[in-house]
Amino acid sequence: MMPAPPALTIATRALLLCALAMPACAQEGVDGVTAGVTHGDLSAELAQGGQHSLRGALSRDQGGMMLDVAIDGLRNGNYRDGSVFHQRGFNGGAEWKLRQGRFGFSADQLKQDTRYPAPEAPFLALLATRPEDLYRYEVRRASAFVQRYVGKFELGVELSQREKRATAQYAGEDGGSESRYSSRRRQLAPRLRHSGKVGGVGTDTEVGLDLMQWERSSGRDGDGQRRQYSRALLLREELAFGGLYAPRLLLGLRHEQFQLDPADLPAGGSDWENQNAWDVQGSLQLRPQLSVYAKAARSYRIDDDGYTRAGYRPLAGQLRRETEVGATFGDAARSASVRIFSERLSNQIVFDQSLGQLGFAGNLDPSRRDGIAIEASMALARDWRLDAQLRQVHARYDDYAYDGPDIALVPKTLASLRLYWTGQAGASADVGVQWLRALRYGPDFDNSCLAQVPAFATVDGRYVRKLGAWELELAGSNLANRRHYGDAPGCRSSIYLKDARQLRVSARYHF
Repeated sequence: MMPAPPALTIATRALLLCALAMPACAQEGVDGVTAGVTHGDLSAELAQGGQHSLRGALSRDQGGMMLDVAIDGLRNGNYRDGSVFHQRGFNGGAEWKLRQGRFGFSADQLKQDTRYPAPEAPFLALLATRPEDLYRYEVRRASAFVQRYVGKFELGVELSQREKRATAQYAGEDGGSESRYSSRRRQLAPRLRHSGKVGGVGTDTEVGLDLMQWERSSGRDGDGQRRQYSRALLLREELAFGGLYAPRLLLGLRHEQFQLDPADLPAGGSDWENQNAWDVQGSLQLRPQLSVYAKAARSYRIDDDGYTRAGYRPLAGQLRRETEVGATFGDAARSASVRIFSERLSNQIVFDQSLGQLGFAGNLDPSRRDGIAIEASMALARDWRLDAQLRQVHARYDDYAYDGPDIALVPKTLASLRLYWTGQAGASADVGVQWLRALRYGPDFDNSCLAQVPAFATVDGRYVRKLGAWELELAGSNLANRRHYGDAPGCRSSIYLKDARQLRVSARYHF
């Protein structure tokens, strides 16, 4: 059993907030409390490539109290000889429901260990035991919340913390080396929400704050220190007008200010320190089976690492502008939807492995993606259903020295078809095929490389049978064993294959 993450402090704060917000929460119960009901799941999976996993989950509903806990483990040999990937996870939480609100807490932990045989080298051949490259990664999260209902008002606050730790040990000709990284983020998020009606129009209003503190240490001795603080104000309003076409309108705004250590401030730091986002959506129900919608949004992303060619320095903030219109027609028997979208990116933040042995983060030049997506579903018979999807995208750079060429490694066309069957006695199955159109290598801004990643199609499927409390499943991916690849950072070089055929068998017991 893995040790639980350090959530005691946050849980204690949650109970203190409960005492302040709901003085009688320790004594108040819920009318009609029923006897406790306990549920659980146990599952195991075996697959090719030395992969196996185990998972157990348990939950208990005791009237106004809900408790749940789960643990899991995964081991995988990957596609590289001698490599081992091991993952262990834990999560748990509790929630109490009262007449005037609710409160609770949750915690989870994830650990990953990866081993690779060190590359061949003259000095390694003289050793009795070949050393290994080791990678360790750990994430811990904990949160607590309290909500209080006062008439049509809902008051809430959530406190959360996330910790990350990563360690890498390399064996090389000049000896071993080690790199460490750790970060911690704390966030306090109070909210106020009100639902009501004004002149026959339904309103749903929310106002909130996000207060965040983030710090990081990196390097062999942890001497690469950085701290960041932010505060954000968010507003959201949803209007439901009713009537013949039932129009709905949603408006959202967010303004965030960042504060960095003086040594980390970039030149002309105004781009970093203030960020704005907004979202506008609207919909109409033209007919009982036909609805249309439109939306426009502006969002941002801030670099939280800054590992660039110049060392640990902040990158420019990423800005995304999106527009989309769409329509949905049909019912449970048959339905179809179409959406046309456009996306523009400025200062896109990416991690480019082609910029050195380990890679660096950087900003891309302005780009855009325009496309259309079509989805359809049809009930062929009582036990059969067919789903189809088609997505066509034109991705290119914009306002740039190489304006016009397609962005490398972005597929133009994606298509999929999946058939579902639901039989008698708890049996079910589905099979699907996915097709990806040929795409260009990267990086290739000026179309200097004529090579392409070939078009390919893969087939996957699964069969499930329920026997009382047991559920047995046989699944497979890339059933035709198609040898294909989806990443080629260089022209005819640095080509990485995707997984070959993979068969998996699993069993699950529910009680």
